[in-house]
Amino acid sequence: MMDSLPPEIILQILEFTIVAFYNNKNGLLKLRTTCKLFNEILKPYVLRTLQLEFTRLDKYERSLRPPLDEDALRRIGPFCQALYLDMMVVRDDGEARLLSDMFSKVRAMDQFVARIRDVYCMNESSFTEIEYRRRLGSMLEHAPNVTAVRLNLPFQLVTRGQYSAATLILGNSFEALAQRPEESETLKTLVLENVSDISIVSLWRNPQDVKNIIGTFSDLRHLFMSVRRNEEGHTHTNNYRNRLWEMIGKAENLESLCLVDLEADEHVRKSIKTSSERNMSLENWEFRCMPTIRKPPKAVLRNLTFLELRQVEVMASGLLSMFNSFESSLRELYLEDVYLKTVYNTEAPEDANDILWIGLPNVRPQPHHRWIATYLRQLRMQLRVCRVANLGYDQYVVGEEPSVEDNSVGATYDLLDPTGLSRSFSQRFVEVATGVRQPFANDGTPVTYYPEDPSQDSWALADREPSGAGLRAEDWHAPSYLASRRSPTSAWQESLDGLFPNSNQFAIDILHQFADGAYKGMGLLNSLHDLGLI
Repeated sequence: MMDSLPPEIILQILEFTIVAFYNNKNGLLKLRTTCKLFNEILKPYVLRTLQLEFTRLDKYERSLRPPLDEDALRRIGPFCQALYLDMMVVRDDGEARLLSDMFSKVRAMDQFVARIRDVYCMNESSFTEIEYRRRLGSMLEHAPNVTAVRLNLPFQLVTRGQYSAATLILGNSFEALAQRPEESETLKTLVLENVSDISIVSLWRNPQDVKNIIGTFSDLRHLFMSVRRNEEGHTHTNNYRNRLWEMIGKAENLESLCLVDLEADEHVRKSIKTSSERNMSLENWEFRCMPTIRKPPKAVLRNLTFLELRQVEVMASGLLSMFNSFESSLRELYLEDVYLKTVYNTEAPEDANDILWIGLPNVRPQPHHRWIATYLRQLRMQLRVCRVANLGYDQYVVGEEPSVEDNSVGATYDLLDPTGLSRSFSQRFVEVATGVRQPFANDGTPVTYYPEDPSQDSWALADREPSGAGLRAEDWHAPSYLASRRSPTSAWQESLDGLFPNSNQFAIDILHQFADGAYKGMGLLNSLHDLGLI
């Protein structure tokens, strides 16, 4: 039957089959064994992304599986265009020591701690950094067509200061990528998950690591980074910001960038978050800010077309400096769960509106005011797409502290729709940033957002008529807009090749086991404490 079908029909059938097997890559691999034709057609699709994770390195896990077949890797390597490197389950020696000390009085936790130390930390009984480097180097040697890499760094249970394992893996990964055979394709897409500030600062102290980073980033077009901030202090924070943007700046050909802050609370959906000296020092509040650009990186990203910030807290000055750096090239902007940090002084409430997402209607901002949407118009930025969701304020109250009963202390900013139409805050931001003329206010007066300098009125004032049917959600709401199209900034986080999702159920299950074990240990520890036994 199959022999009687034209080749183009067989090809179309199998292409639909690939789509149907989106979450079942192993099932599609088995389908290759149907016949030689199926194998030849499916091979370039199912082998487009290869995976290197803990079970391919750990000596104990490898003893339970068939030995690694170098000849097979040599045969299939040319089909590979992407590598998914998942090291999330690797534990840090410092983390193991801390857990050992914490549960030293709880004998029932000895096996749990020993397993973490002996199996999941990098050592001779598990695998060493040299073995990781050798295995990754071998994969890259046999897969010269790799242009996309995703690296999941260790996801630590106890994070404070425990990042030597992650730093070693990141450094060795950069080395392997920078030292690929000369005939290899250059790396175009890089996804880095769980990158810590400590790792970035540590690697930048070593000239060879810096050289490897430059070699890895030299021809990047797409970069996705989820980052963790671990070390506090003004000096370290400045050092981290500078090193982070120096690293990003090495990708001179970068077209898309997505930054995600893993320390921010992704479950918070308040329009205004409030902190004060009662629960946090001003320095620690500032420390939680996503490092943005104070000044353009040494290598200006002249081709950066797509930018996404997700789940971050930002200072207005740094955000505007970023827009200044990319104003000539940026065409698409995505902001989701982004909080603008602002200080509210109860003794000077008139200064509350100096930092705003949108700005105040019918008022020119003063020179020291930073109104984001209005400023985008001043820059004459040629955005063809601007989509946002869940914008808010992270205010720090100086002076009178808010009481437990009263959460209203502080500013209301520009959250209320001056037209009385109750449009969402995100929608109004997009309208003002993209120059959509505003409806009249309830009293019939016009609503206009002015630039700082009257000489900028000719280009900064709104010049687009609103859609006759009104804006749809996908016209301003980032998730709605991206629901029907591949994200130009973060699609690689879900799927490197666009065919199959990047997933590793083993890692997820092991991390859950770690979390459950630690939770059980804390419960036993509390019980012994309550009984007065420790």
